[in-house]
Amino acid sequence: MKIISCMILALLSFLLTPSLFAVEKNDNIEKKPVFSAEYNMELKNSSFSENSLMMVKRSTECMYDSGQDQINIAPGNQQSAYLKDNDNLFSGCTRETKSVEWSVYGGSISCTLSFEHGYDSGWYTVIKGCPNIVKSAICNGDSNCNQIRVYGGEPNIDINIEFLVR
Repeated sequence: MKIISCMILALLSFLLTPSLFAVEKNDNIEKKPVFSAEYNMELKNSSFSENSLMMVKRSTECMYDSGQDQINIAPGNQQSAYLKDNDNLFSGCTRETKSVEWSVYGGSISCTLSFEHGYDSGWYTVIKGCPNIVKSAICNGDSNCNQIRVYGGEPNIDINIEFLVR
């Protein structure tokens, strides 16, 4: 009986000892669902004219925060805008296009500019409109998103838009 007890004790200690020194690695950690993405926009007026640019918000779709109603940018200056989209199931915005549309005025020029974050084969971001005054639109540091869809589903996206009115 003593031999059996000793064998059971030895077997248990053999089985339990590795778990005391084991390092847990879980590659399948469940990620929290993300129901929104945030966008930090830098809007730069590189114009040499004396006219400021004025952006007036016209419409929004599936946005928690669509920024200021009106943005004024003096020549040679820049303004920041913060956007936060809504991908919540209960508001009907899951995988729906998120957008903000502005009327842009600068001197004798006026056009419609839009920010769009949508889903087709993956999440994309694009800046559309105002082709005559948008010199560049860069998403996430190095991707041209001026009239071109840039794919990626990051929850924080930096967008730099440079305007040049001649």
